[in-house]
Amino acid sequence: MMHFAQRVPVLVALAVSLTGVGCRDAGNVVQALGQPVPKSVTPVTSVALSGSNAIVTLVLDLRGDVGKIGSFTGRLRFDPAAMTYVGEIGIDDGTLRVSNPGTGEIRVAGASASGINAAVLASFRFVATDTTALRRITFAIEELHELSHANLQPIVRSAAARPLK
Repeated sequence: MMHFAQRVPVLVALAVSLTGVGCRDAGNVVQALGQPVPKSVTPVTSVALSGSNAIVTLVLDLRGDVGKIGSFTGRLRFDPAAMTYVGEIGIDDGTLRVSNPGTGEIRVAGASASGINAAVLASFRFVATDTTALRRITFAIEELHELSHANLQPIVRSAAARPLK
């Protein structure tokens, strides 16, 4: 028969082990270890504002095992009554880019034999007479391919916007 003094260490050990089991916070579990993250591509517009001058950068948020981007085409849409397109900002990274501005939209395309930087697909300068219009800018990807020529369009999600900087 165990005396109370002998049972205390056993009870403490039991309490500690049960506390560890009960403290699992499922809210922090994002994905089980070893599970691959599903492939996805989300077009994003990132806006930097200084007074009425705005720089709009087109970005791809890549998730999962997406290879290097080989080429893309897309459209940036904006409110021409509230924003004036000034021009494309040159990016010296070896990617061939072309943009075709029109009223309220800019068609943009890019290609690279070594891979396009998804963090900066293209950048454009605007003057905004109404800065709230910057929140309504949209960027849609029309074609997207890996360097391997694999079509990524099936994994492209709806566009997202980043907060104004």
